[in-house]
Parts: sequence; C-alpha cells; structure tokens
Amino acid sequence: MKKNANMSKKLETAGGRLFGLDVDVVNLRKEVYDGQTRNPDMEFGTAEEDAFRRDATVNALFYHLKKQQVVDLTGRGLQDLDAKIMRTPLDPMQTFMDDPLRVLRLIRVGSKLGFSIDPEAASCMRSTQIRRALDTIITRDRVGAELIKMMASPTPEVAFRCIFDLHLYAPIFVRLDAELLQALAQQFPFLGVNSSSPWPTTWPRAYELLAHVLHEQSNLSLLIAADGSTDSLWTMAAYSPLAGLRHRLLKETVQEAAASIKTTAKVTRLLESSLKNFDSICKVVADVTCSNENCDSRSACGMAIRSWGATWTTQVAYVMLSEAVYDDAEYETGGGHDAECSRDAHARRIVLDKYSAFADFIFRHNLQSAHSLRPLLNGREIQELFGLRGGGKYLKVVMDKLVEWQFDNEDATKEQCEAWLLQQRDWLGVPQAV
Repeated sequence: MKKNANMSKKLETAGGRLFGLDVDVVNLRKEVYDGQTRNPDMEFGTAEEDAFRRDATVNALFYHLKKQQVVDLTGRGLQDLDAKIMRTPLDPMQTFMDDPLRVLRLIRVGSKLGFSIDPEAASCMRSTQIRRALDTIITRDRVGAELIKMMASPTPEVAFRCIFDLHLYAPIFVRLDAELLQALAQQFPFLGVNSSSPWPTTWPRAYELLAHVLHEQSNLSLLIAADGSTDSLWTMAAYSPLAGLRHRLLKETVQEAAASIKTTAKVTRLLESSLKNFDSICKVVADVTCSNENCDSRSACGMAIRSWGATWTTQVAYVMLSEAVYDDAEYETGGGHDAECSRDAHARRIVLDKYSAFADFIFRHNLQSAHSLRPLLNGREIQELFGLRGGGKYLKVVMDKLVEWQFDNEDATKEQCEAWLLQQRDWLGVPQAV
C-alpha cells in the first residue's frame, strides 16, 4: 500500500467468510465531505480518525489482536453499549449533515438491537435542517434499501415507531416537496404536519396492529401472511395513511410510493390494486361480518376475491390497516396521552375483531384459493354442450356464472355442472344452435 498510495485510496471493502462468519476488511480511513453529496472523498487515516467517522460509538470499537482487548477510542463506546444507547461519536448535527443516511442506519441498527437513540441525536433528527437534508441529499434507492433491511428485522414495528417519534414519516415515505403532501395534510383528519406532535397521528395503529396479527396464531395471521412476503405487508402499513387519497389522487399516491422509497414493480402494483379495490373490499368484509350468512354469501365473497386478483390477501391487509388509521376520524384531540392511547387501542380492537371474523369466514368456507378457482368446463366444452361452433359474448357470461355456481356447489361434479347449464340456457342468454 505504501508503494501504491494513490491507487490504494480507491480500495473499497473486501468481504469474505471466516469460521462461518461474514468478515469485511478495510483500511483505516478518514472522510472529507463537501456538503453536496453523502459520498465523501476517502483518505488514509489514523485509528482515531476511523473510529470517529463511524455512525455510532458502539460501532467504533476496535479489537487489539496482540493485546486481546477491546479498544474504545471514542471513550463512549463501551459505556453506550452497556446502556444500550445509539450515540454519534462526533456532534450529531455535523454527523448527520455529512451523511444524512446515518439517520436511517442508527434507527435500523438501534431498533434491531433494542437500543434507544441518544436524546441529543434524536433532537437533531427532528430538526428541519436534517429532515431537509435527508430528503434532498440521499438518493431514494438508498432510503429504500435501508427500509427493506428494517422490514426484514424481527421487529419492524420498533423501527416504524422510531420513525414516527422522530417526525420522519415525511421525508421518508413521502417527499417534502411532493404535491400530495399538502393534500394528505388536509385529508388526514387529525393533527397537521406543522404540529409539534408526530404525524400522521394515528399511523401507529397500523404498524402496531400488523405486528400483533403477525405474532399471533389465528386465521387472520395465516390469511394475510399467505404470500410469504412480509416486506410487502410492512410497505402496506407504511402507506396506510394515504388510503384517504384514493378517490382523488390514486395515481399520484402510487407514483409517490414508487419515487420516495423506490418500491419494486410488484409492490407498486400491489399498492395500486389495494387502492382500486379498497371500497369493494370494505363492502365485502362488512357484508360477511355484519349480516347473517345465506345461500349466496359464499359465491358473493368468492367472486369478489376473484376480481381482486392473486394478491388479494395482502390487499385485504392494507384495507384493514387503513381502516385502523382512519377509525373514529372525528374525535377531539384533547384528553391527554392516556386518552389517546385508549382511543388507539379501541380502534385497533374494533378493526381486529371485524377482520378476524372475515378470516374465520374465509377458512370456514374454504375460500383461501378462491382467486384461482377454474371452471369445471372450458370454452370448447361449453360450446359443444350447447351445440355451438363459435364463441361470443355469451361465453364469458356463462363462464362467470358457472364459477359463481361452483362456489355455491363446492362438491359438484362435471356432469352436474353440465345439467345445470342446460337448465339455465335461456337465463344465461346462450344463442340457439343454427
């Protein structure tokens, strides 16, 4: 390295595995920031300079191989490790201005380890200056990458709670210059974005409800986790406050999610489908849970599920979380913290009971795979049954009504299906054979 000092400056992290552990190998560095980007100029540094450039004191501990002891060059690392505190080695304001992504990394690592954020660092994170830097300096793909790591942790709700308490919902999930931010502030029926209280005020209902459902053993838990993609569920929880914009700004809402955290095409389509099918899902859930079951309730629910598509279980989760956020929208903001906690718990319980009943209905009537139910007869077989040579508009009507009939006749055979179709020929509008 001494012979090739200039080239060695460009060396990055080398990774490998040693005794089954992931190991990164780097040279000692110091960083020089220009204030316009989070990517610093890297230079060789001393051990002290390398330690003080770290995100947190607990991440700045060295191990002296010869002396076989931990070296705490910041003087706070071991103390903070024992106290479970995430603290920046240098002034937090300068640390975060140099690289605003450190805000998200401290939240992610702290929530994963169960550590709290140092009060001084937390105060800086809430500042307009840092929120603006996080919004403008960091590329959105890096924001999304940190969020994916948070969602992959055992307790994403802890990271979400930290984001909420630090007033970081915007700029993380909604950019500060996004046109729909003001629309959301007007639409959302609680405290506004300029309030000293965290916002959106009732967003915690969503991520706390999701955490509760995922951790319990119930039909509802099995239902919403059916596709196995927990990061999609947590993304739905993140954007549950935007459900109120679905009638006026649906396209803009989906675009904002794609832009702000760089959601994948799959998740973007999922959010769009959730918003488009929101009212339909609300109605079906209400019908199933509020009325007496009758002979056509299974077919009505099954046909609705088919219209929602393959991602319907996650869409239902989104509607559930959004209902919790918007429940009792007209309540007065007074009453203190305890009263607010009681309202939040009450809202979660109402929504949880309703959607638990809906999930029980789904399992009781074996509708988990309703979206993929296929007709017992295909188009060619239907044409042959009616003595017709070609298709036409009637064919789609027959296929849809056939599937609906199958929902109400779960154990029907192909022969019974043929007999029913022949009996219903006129009602189905099937033309006569020429």
